[in-house]
Amino acid sequence: MRPLLRQLWSAAFEGLRILRTAGYNLSRLALACIVAAFALEVVSRYLFNAPTSWSSDLVSYLLCVVVFTMMPHVTASGSQVAVTVLIDALPERRRQLVMRMIYLLGFLACAAMASFAGGETMRQIVRDIQMLAIHPIPKWWVSVWIGIGFGLSALEYLHLAFARNARLDAPSSTAEI
Repeated sequence: MRPLLRQLWSAAFEGLRILRTAGYNLSRLALACIVAAFALEVVSRYLFNAPTSWSSDLVSYLLCVVVFTMMPHVTASGSQVAVTVLIDALPERRRQLVMRMIYLLGFLACAAMASFAGGETMRQIVRDIQMLAIHPIPKWWVSVWIGIGFGLSALEYLHLAFARNARLDAPSSTAEI
């Protein structure tokens, strides 16, 4: 039974790694679209005196996509901001225990936010709520990324809390993304 559970655990978090990588790449693509939309807006506004009516809305929507699709990658890589003065002073075994507890708290917080965001997204779908914009779109097209980001980050924290080879040292101030 134990080898089966280990295989299921590994498969689940291999799937999580694939989703994290997809989110990372989607975030990069959305960031490139933001740059292109800004560049197009600047050229059309100042060169042709014909500003776009949609670029500022698109940029704000894509910013949500960028932040929340990158969030699981930041969580898994330990690139989030952390003040670790007290944790660094602990002996190694205590530090590992404290880090596992912090990861469990991160899981609970992100899971709660994912649940809240998912419920709000469902409400927006049911009520057909639109964005207040020049070119309105369904609000859930934007807010769904919040629930996805928090949900995948919750799973990343769960993985960090229970994985054998988890990064149990405090996040470094020099960690690279």
